[in-house]
Amino acid sequence: MSSAVRFGIVGLRHGLRHVRGWERPGESTVVAVCDVDSGRADAALADAGPGCVATVRFDQLVEDPRVQAVVISVPNDAHAELAERALLANKHVAVEKPMTTTGNRARELVRLAEDRGLVLAALHDFRADPAHWAARELVRGGGLGEVYFARTMWVRRDNAPGSWYRDRARAGGGVLMDLGTHRIDLALWTLGFPDVRELTAATSSRLLQLRCDGGDVEDTAVGMLHLDNDASVQVELSFLGHLPRREQVLLELRGTQAALRVANIGDSYRHYLLTVLRDGNNPQHIDPEQVPSRAPSMYSDFVAAIRTGGRPLCPGSEAAVVAEVIDRMYAAAAAVTQPVVR
Repeated sequence: MSSAVRFGIVGLRHGLRHVRGWERPGESTVVAVCDVDSGRADAALADAGPGCVATVRFDQLVEDPRVQAVVISVPNDAHAELAERALLANKHVAVEKPMTTTGNRARELVRLAEDRGLVLAALHDFRADPAHWAARELVRGGGLGEVYFARTMWVRRDNAPGSWYRDRARAGGGVLMDLGTHRIDLALWTLGFPDVRELTAATSSRLLQLRCDGGDVEDTAVGMLHLDNDASVQVELSFLGHLPRREQVLLELRGTQAALRVANIGDSYRHYLLTVLRDGNNPQHIDPEQVPSRAPSMYSDFVAAIRTGGRPLCPGSEAAVVAEVIDRMYAAAAAVTQPVVR
């Protein structure tokens, strides 16, 4: 049998890109695909390796002895259950974000993977974006001095997802769960994952009710995280922000020697420009290709972690921290407080 790591992909509406991503000659191959829509599962075979099988039954995929690693790309409420079943079947697991909809379930999966010596990863793919990777390398190398403030935002002009994304029972939450998982992860990862000492948050669903067909999730969320290293992170998220651009995505870091911004280009949330500023003068646009350490491929990185037992690009333990932060932000937003100024 080939030495390539053999994958099973679950959920093909968004997971088809993973079939293509892990079909890498000599490195990894997809031997099973699964979706509740049999037509979608069958269609994915065109992008998979020879001998790949399609099924509508998750148990058939997870019990296939050829499958070494399972990739889960289904609605959020099923992430934890399917990941747990795959780990219990002794498969390595990669889960689309959010890894789980609660911090407690995330910690349970982390412990299970550790007990069984398996790799558990979350697919926080923005970590592999060259501009964000270069920003992290600049921070790690001391290029900003001591970072004391970060701002992370993702505000859409008018783009609230429909279907199960507006159902709290299935999605786990609204914009904080959907876009916030990415932005909070990137901010903490860039800063080296310091502990979150305290936080505040607020959410709103007014615009979703007024401008869309409703739903029971929030369309706007803001928050402030105070970290153990005395830095603070401001979070701003919205599905319906009225702004001129369709997508406005930003990571801004301010340090004692310089500041940097990673901002999306145009209306795309897939392409970014990294800029370093010193005293507000002569902004320097950084070519990520000139940073000594290059961003890894999310796909090759997970394969390497399986082969070596090393840490994947986004280990489950860090995804669990993000899940716990989001738990606490929802709790803070729901808390009833007394006015401090009347």
